[in-house]
Amino acid sequence: MDKQPAKTTIGAAERAEIFHEQYGNGFDAANALPDFIIAAGDYISRIVGESETDAGMAVIISGLADAAGVIVKDPSQWRAALMDAGSNCYSEWKIGPQLHDLAAYAEYGIVLHDSEDADELGDHLLSILTEAKELLAKTPVEQWGLATNNELSRLVSIASNRWALDNDEPVEPGALAYFGGISEGRIRNLMSGENRVFAAKDGKIPAADALKWLAGRSAFWNSTWREQSLPLYAHPEPTTPLKQAAFVPVARDGSMFHPGLRRGSSYTIGPKGEEFQINDFHEALKQLQQMPTPYWRRPNESGHWGTVAGVRWERVDLANSPQA
Repeated sequence: MDKQPAKTTIGAAERAEIFHEQYGNGFDAANALPDFIIAAGDYISRIVGESETDAGMAVIISGLADAAGVIVKDPSQWRAALMDAGSNCYSEWKIGPQLHDLAAYAEYGIVLHDSEDADELGDHLLSILTEAKELLAKTPVEQWGLATNNELSRLVSIASNRWALDNDEPVEPGALAYFGGISEGRIRNLMSGENRVFAAKDGKIPAADALKWLAGRSAFWNSTWREQSLPLYAHPEPTTPLKQAAFVPVARDGSMFHPGLRRGSSYTIGPKGEEFQINDFHEALKQLQQMPTPYWRRPNESGHWGTVAGVRWERVDLANSPQA
């Protein structure tokens, strides 16, 4: 039996920091979206023709491409452009921020929302979970020959089962295995034999039994959203539409990567000793998004340039950011 998990003592604010630091290492359901869109485009092309479809799809992915600094020279190149700019799906498309926030709940049991009212947080959670489930249900994954075990299906499964645990409903063995940090095979062994730990019903494990077992698992992040306080991670509704929305890395001191950090003709990114320069801001941002931990150079309050590491990501309007 594992020792009592220290994760149960970690508060929501610190969990949110960890989530933003490590986002993309676990769930990033937006990774499934480019495949969905390409398959949808291929389907439409069968009906209306390639040139008409290419023209429309190039418009659809244009905002994503612009945010990533990807140039679409010809409408027929929209598929390649989409794949090159795919890392921005979670920040540029309507469903992306919801999948991003749902991942925080699925993995860490928190809600990235400015309310501290449990009922309101529950309604918000149920809303984004329902939308993710409906998106998955209405996507003909098998018919289009896409992977059934895609990033969206994984997120929906884990988030749905955490919601079940949080509402005293039975959970699936695969999800319980994920929460407990062991294989599904081991969970099924605990469901069988004379000395079984779980008395399953209809193939699922009662929430009370699952939570009792999880209390001794160091891998489990218990849900804390009903008691959380996350003032640093509030998402107030903007009063006007963002003109140039983007997710940028933010360092522990609150400074962020922005267009005004060009020094000479380029931006310097990468950890100390491995820095490199990129002239285009959007390309530099794309490279930062692909780093396990983003690093960039910026001046401190005294004007001295130094390297900082990003600890979270924040959605900003680049139109209002300092310019180079």
